[in-house]
Amino acid sequence: MIRATEKSSPDSPATWSPRPERPSGFFVAHFADSVFGHVRAKPPSAFPASAAGWSPLADASPKLHDAIRHEFISGGRVPHVCLQRMLLPERAEAMHQALRDARFQRHHHGPYPLHVAPLAQQAPGVLSDFCAWLASEDGADFHAALVGWPQKLETRQVQVSRMDVGEQFPEHRDTDEEGLAVVYNFTRPWEQGFGGVLAFPHPDGDRDLMRVPPIFNSVFIFRAVNAPHRVTEWMPAAQGHQRYSITAFMLAKR
Repeated sequence: MIRATEKSSPDSPATWSPRPERPSGFFVAHFADSVFGHVRAKPPSAFPASAAGWSPLADASPKLHDAIRHEFISGGRVPHVCLQRMLLPERAEAMHQALRDARFQRHHHGPYPLHVAPLAQQAPGVLSDFCAWLASEDGADFHAALVGWPQKLETRQVQVSRMDVGEQFPEHRDTDEEGLAVVYNFTRPWEQGFGGVLAFPHPDGDRDLMRVPPIFNSVFIFRAVNAPHRVTEWMPAAQGHQRYSITAFMLAKR
């Protein structure tokens, strides 16, 4: 069952988040100071100019930016935020087509039954351009500023993946370093019966803490350190469709 979603506020229609539980008394200062010591948050003007060529949120109001940052640090056990309509519409449409045309191969690690598209094997175009931007200093700076991350980040890896019927991504942890995992979704169509849900287990082990559906042109940003998660099986109901995502790992700058 996919959990119901919840808007962060009536004035921020671009933000939503599956929220099975939300602790009280968890604020920006507490989060940043507990992880990094005393820090000074970046002002909203810190967004790099290149972001405007990809995302409408680069030009959104300070009120919306504040709502996004609040949503992230209020994310419970795993700080996170889900954002709809993350890319400009024409960019999202071009990305969907580029992913359909991309050159995929089986993941090199046997226990991971899914397909990946090695960036070095892709033709020049919007897919390679977007992945290059995610891998750039501007890409890391934009996503860090978007959620109010107080530490300088650098992109260590960008992975383009596809799931066909019967494929899944078993439970794993991405990293033991501080930083962000940024998951862009380009799946269309998607229905609840298709599966392909990003799921985070509850520490009790008897249920999921949260479940995130792969809605087209959405992004899910979460604190990556020691956060176990999996992607559920892409089900037979999705026959004829694929699950597409691009994940960037933006970790503390070395």
